[in-house]
Amino acid sequence: MRRIFIVCLFLTLSICALAGGGWTKKKGKTYLKLSQYTIIADQYFNPEGNLISINPRISFYNTALYGEYGLSDKITAEVYFPFFSRSVLNSLQRRNGDFVQGDEVSSIGDINIGFKFAISQKGPTVFSGKVTFGLPTGDASGGKTGTLQTGDGEFNQMLTLDIGHSFYPVPVYANASVSINNRTKGFSDEFRFSFEAGLTLNKFILIGRLIGVESLMNGDSADNANQGVFGNNIEYLSLMPELVYKIKENFGVTAAIGTAFSGRQVLANPSYEVGFFLDI
Repeated sequence: MRRIFIVCLFLTLSICALAGGGWTKKKGKTYLKLSQYTIIADQYFNPEGNLISINPRISFYNTALYGEYGLSDKITAEVYFPFFSRSVLNSLQRRNGDFVQGDEVSSIGDINIGFKFAISQKGPTVFSGKVTFGLPTGDASGGKTGTLQTGDGEFNQMLTLDIGHSFYPVPVYANASVSINNRTKGFSDEFRFSFEAGLTLNKFILIGRLIGVESLMNGDSADNANQGVFGNNIEYLSLMPELVYKIKENFGVTAAIGTAFSGRQVLANPSYEVGFFLDI
């Protein structure tokens, strides 16, 4: 059975989505978010970019804590900690009566630790750079068959450049970022980009994001032969709208959906996330 690595489209985007774009936190300020992510997939984009049905279905659930802390006005520490990740291969009763036994694995996921550095934080336009380390803390070979994963088993390092602009007094902001993600253990490196805009309407913030990942195709395919179609050379273009509601000035809830226009070796069904945040 081919090893199935659940590439959570939303998870790979979460650091960009939750962070403050080009803006760093003030010294001593903290942002925390507890979120629940879910995807139940019966379709994926194959290596040629074609949309293919998969049976049995694949489900992934991820409960995570994300945090930012201002070490100084120019340096922000970031942590993404998926403390409960669950990957499920559903059971299947075929028309001929044959029964395909399901499988599952539960563990923590891969942890990300990052540091954002202010390049320019004056005026309506800001610039920052960030380095993110992806730790292989998830299960790279789980379940009864060892084919399910909550992590990819490789240590990666990603460099990001952000530019943000506030249109104040109009309650609108925009942000753009580009990243190079260096992956180890024979995985191909990646080029990532995102464009984001947000509009504040009283207690609501409407956010739209366009996010893309392109593989540099420089990995060792032999080393990743057992990783299956979700292990290496992942590509996608995704639109991810989010709604934020501030219950109080520094506390609120969020809801988001992730959709893929196109992709290669990635689940195609929409993903969903809800969360609570605290900004103090």
